[in-house]
Amino acid sequence: MPQATESAAMPWLRRLGVTTPELVVVTDGRILAPHEPAFGPPWVVKPDIIGGGKAGLVHICRSSDELSAAVAATLRRGTPAVVEEYVEGGDWYLSIALDEISYGAVVRASVTGGVGFDARQAAAVKVRLSEGLHDHEVVSLLDQADVKDRQLRGALAHALQVLWTAFCAAEAVLVEVNPFRWDEQRLVAVGVAVEFDPHGRAAARGFRPDVLVEPGIAPHRAPSPREIAVREADAAEPHRPGVAFFELDGDVAYLISGEGAGLVGLDYLYDNGVLPACYLDASPGAGSAKVQALFRSALSVPGIRGALFGAAVLNLVDARELAQEFIEAAEAAGFDAGHVPTVVRLAGPFEAEAREMLKAGLPGALVLDRAASLEDACDLLISAMGRAPQAWEGFAR
Repeated sequence: MPQATESAAMPWLRRLGVTTPELVVVTDGRILAPHEPAFGPPWVVKPDIIGGGKAGLVHICRSSDELSAAVAATLRRGTPAVVEEYVEGGDWYLSIALDEISYGAVVRASVTGGVGFDARQAAAVKVRLSEGLHDHEVVSLLDQADVKDRQLRGALAHALQVLWTAFCAAEAVLVEVNPFRWDEQRLVAVGVAVEFDPHGRAAARGFRPDVLVEPGIAPHRAPSPREIAVREADAAEPHRPGVAFFELDGDVAYLISGEGAGLVGLDYLYDNGVLPACYLDASPGAGSAKVQALFRSALSVPGIRGALFGAAVLNLVDARELAQEFIEAAEAAGFDAGHVPTVVRLAGPFEAEAREMLKAGLPGALVLDRAASLEDACDLLISAMGRAPQAWEGFAR
C-alpha cells in the first residue's frame, strides 16, 4: 500500500494542523548549506525511510561534528538523511487504523510510546466511518489511557480530531504518530507512519502527502528522475486512472501492464536470473500523457540490455493505442530496438493491427502473436540477451 516517508508525512500533517519538528532533508546531491539547519542544537538525524526499521539508526547530535558524521553515516547506507529539531518531553502514542472486519476504524492512545512500542498495548475505541469520531469517544479513549493533565488532554483531543479528518479525507489505512512528544506547552509529532488505500478516489489521492512510496518494490532511497517524472504526470491529471513506476536494480526494461500478469512475469525473470530495471502499471483510461511518461521512463533507464513490452488481454485497452504510445515513447527516449533486444507480446482488442504497427514502427523488435505466452516472451528475451549484439537483428527476423 502507498506510504510516505517522514520527510513527506511531516509537512502534510503540519499543513493539517499538527505540530511537527522543523526538518531538513540531506541527499548525496543536496548537502547542508552553511546556514543550515536553522534550529538546534541538539539535532536528531535518522534515515528517510518508510515504516519501522530505524532502531539503532537514530542519532542525537549536540555538535556540528557529530551532525556531519551522523549525516554521512546515514547517506552511506543508501538513504537520504532527515535532520530534525530535537524536542524534549515524554512520549505519547496516537493512531487510527482501518478495521476491515467491522468496516470502521480503531483509534488508539497510550501514555507510552517510542521504539519497540506495541500498539496492541494502547487503549482503543472502535468508530464507524459513517458516524465519525465524537467527543464522547475521545473522552472515553483518554480516560482509558489515564490522561489526567487537562492541558495535555486538550492537546491530544485536538490532535485526534485532526488525524481523524486526515484519515477519512485521504482514505488512509493507517495514520500513526509514535511518538508524540509533550514539553508541557506543545504536543509535537516526532515519529509518523501513514499508509493509504491504493484504490482511493481521485479526491482522496489529492489530499495525501506529495510523494508516496510503494513498499516492497521501491527501495529506501530518493526517487529517481524517471520516478519523479511519472509521479508528476500522474498528479497532473488526477481525474484519470492512476499510473505507477518503480525503478529497480536490473538491466531489463519491463513494460508489462495488467498487475497479476506483470507480477508473474517479474517472478519468471527473477527465477531465471534476469533482473528487471523497472516495474510499471497503468489502469485503463490513464490517458496518453501518463502512458507516455511511463514508457519513456522505462526505456530511459541507464544501462538497459533488453526490453519486454506487453499487456494482459483482460485489460481491454485498444492494442493499437498501446502500440502507438510505445513507438512514440521509444523515439522520444532514443531507444533503438535494432540494437537492444526487444520482445513484444501484445494481446487485446485489435491486436493483429497493433502487431503490424509495431513491426513497421519499431524495426528490430521481435513481435509475438497470441499463441506465445508471457513465459515464451521472457525465454526469447533471455536467449536474445545471451547473443552478441550484432546477432540480434538476424535473430529478430
